[in-house]
Parts: sequence; C-alpha cells; structure tokens
Amino acid sequence: MAIRLRLSRIKTAFRLVWRVSFEFWVSLVVYFFVCYLLYWLYGTVVAFLLICCFSVVVLYFTEDSFLYYPQIPSNSRIFVPLPSMYNLPFENIYTKSIDETFLHMYFISQPDHLFKKCPTLLFFHGNSGNIGHRLDNVKGIYDNVRCNILMIEYRGYGLSQGFPSEEGLYMDAQAGLEYLYSRNDINTNEIIVFGRSLGGAVAIDIAAKVNFSQRIWCLIIENTFTSIPDIATILMKSKVLQYLPLLCYKNKVFTYFFIQTIRTYLIDLFEALAWRSSEDLKGL
Repeated sequence: MAIRLRLSRIKTAFRLVWRVSFEFWVSLVVYFFVCYLLYWLYGTVVAFLLICCFSVVVLYFTEDSFLYYPQIPSNSRIFVPLPSMYNLPFENIYTKSIDETFLHMYFISQPDHLFKKCPTLLFFHGNSGNIGHRLDNVKGIYDNVRCNILMIEYRGYGLSQGFPSEEGLYMDAQAGLEYLYSRNDINTNEIIVFGRSLGGAVAIDIAAKVNFSQRIWCLIIENTFTSIPDIATILMKSKVLQYLPLLCYKNKVFTYFFIQTIRTYLIDLFEALAWRSSEDLKGL
C-alpha cells in the first residue's frame, strides 16, 4: 500500500513538472522566434531595443502566471475537499464578485446555541491550492476559537471562475465581507478577518479601506509580506531589481503602506522562518 501511494505521488509530481516544462518551452520557442525575426528585419541595434521592450511587455502581461499557483497541487481546480471530511457542518455557497465573477465559498457554522452570538471569521488563504487544502487548519480554529468561518476561494482558484490578479483578489475580498453583512442570522458586530501569506496582503487591503475598516472587529495576519517588488528582490537575490521601475510590476501589493493606515485591532502571527519582509511589518 505504501509503495502504491509513493508511486502515485511520483506520477503526480512528474505530470506537474512535465506540464510546467512544456508550457515554458513553448513560450521560449515563440520568444526566440520573435527575437530572430526582429533581428532579421531591423538589424542589431534596433532589434536589441525592440527585443528589450518586447521582453518587458511579455513579462508584464505574463506576471500573473508566475505569481499565482492555483493549479498546484494537481487537480486543485477540479477537486476541493469538503469540510464534512473533517466533521465540520457547512454550507456550499456561490456568490458574485464586484465584476460578476462567480466565487466559491464554504460557510462553516457553530452549533445553534453559539451560531448567532459568536464571532465570524473571514478566512483568506495563501497562494496555491484551494480552500479545501486549508481545512485542517480551519478545524483547529473552529474547535478552539468557537467561531463561524467563511472560507472564500479567490477567482481562478478551486471552483471559482476567472483568473487571479491583484485587483481581482481585492474585489473578491470585498464580496466575501459584503456576503457576511448580508446575512441576518450571524453577529455582524464581531467580524474577524484572517489572512495568511498572500491572504494576509488581501486582508490588509480590505481593512485599510475606509468604508470597511469600521466594520471589521479584528484583523489577524500570518506570515505575510511588504510588497511584490520586495519579495522579487529576496527570491531572485538580485540588487538590480531594487532599481527596476514600479511600472514594470503588474502586481505590486503595497502591504507596507496599507498597514500603516489601519485602525482596526491587529494581531500579527509571525513565524521564525517567515520572509524578511514580514519582519519589516512587525516593526511598524
């Protein structure tokens, strides 16, 4: 049984690597073909300048595919584990974001004697996977904090429609909060917003908005970051990126600036192995 499980994991990993490699090589072949065509048509100097401009444009418009990983692990866009697998009572909900994109959510409720009185936590998950992959963590929150939990799946993740983007994630967060306030069977005076990693940036953005800040009882962030440019500099380990104009970044996520405007009660759950940028947030 253990051997079969191991073989199954190896096969899944191989398929994922093959898919990513195939997409990468196809893009690379197209890129070099365009570069050769420009060189043949315009000569060395002009071709070099055009190639530089072309490269920047390509990277800008493909940045979302490099930043967001809704397809990892494999089948994440098809299979979303159910809360009932963890003995959690839930409602399977679909709602519309501001731009009419359909979003998938789980509303996990406490027993009747707590349901209307206890706080409700809006859960923003991290990058990759779907909300079903966070149910183990949510089970612990449900049992120990004794609150209702709304898990929202960003656009392009799990069973939600669309494609992920910075502005799209912010709109999805607003849709989740608006959904909670549309319910008259929960305590809307005690709404907790929780975000981990990428979800932390989403949570900070919505808590910083004037029309939402007064409606959030408490904000909890875990292991998030200051901005996408900062993360790019850390990951790539290149000081050159520090001088790259912000216009070159399609996704910026200026968490560092937004968090300074927040007046909601804030709890920062920091892990020892978190990004350096998370340490910077702690110092604010």
